[in-house]
Amino acid sequence: MKLSRIITTLLSGLPVTLTLLVFSFVFASAIGLGVAWLALRKNNFWSGAARLYLGLIRGTPPLLMLLLTYYGLPKLFMLIGVDINDWAKMIFGITGLSVGWSAYLSEAFRSAYLSVDKGQYEAALVVGMDSKDAFWQIIMPQTALIALPNIENLVIGLVKATSLVYVIGLIDMYNAATDLSNQNQGVYKLGIFVVLALVYWLIVLTIEWIFRSIRNDYEYVTV
Repeated sequence: MKLSRIITTLLSGLPVTLTLLVFSFVFASAIGLGVAWLALRKNNFWSGAARLYLGLIRGTPPLLMLLLTYYGLPKLFMLIGVDINDWAKMIFGITGLSVGWSAYLSEAFRSAYLSVDKGQYEAALVVGMDSKDAFWQIIMPQTALIALPNIENLVIGLVKATSLVYVIGLIDMYNAATDLSNQNQGVYKLGIFVVLALVYWLIVLTIEWIFRSIRNDYEYVTV
């Protein structure tokens, strides 16, 4: 089998992989920030609810989360009389990955926030800085910088997790590679999956470059 055919077939699933990656990360980050905010509150009810959510989500394998989303969400919506069975599989894939990764991102945000010395916030207030300005200009930039390495690792993990959407029938790169291998009775399986691994590796290298650029830009601005 020609290498060009393998690459073309795999790249046909690349848009699905990248769409899952980008939208899942955005939604997971939004959910994660909300859960981290609840976990940091002094209200026992909300912080307890956040801990319960984190425990349940982190204790559920990503593959199972996708299956629960794909098969369970329509039944849940039917309880309120809403039929979502005709929704695109992409929506279920993004939802499952977003929920699954939100707990990990939440902990990355929360731990980064707790790592910042709050004495700096108090010192900013003493010298007359507004509380909101102190939070956004003193605390949040440091929180973001501390969280970056963990976020980078989680994004890389999310890249690999997108390959799990084969269980709900989405044709991503992994599914395209599997179909191509099956069409040839597995004769070229090793070559196909080696090329697939190289494509994932290139995506990960790109992500590492993006995060490295963000860190360098941040350090340049703060110098």
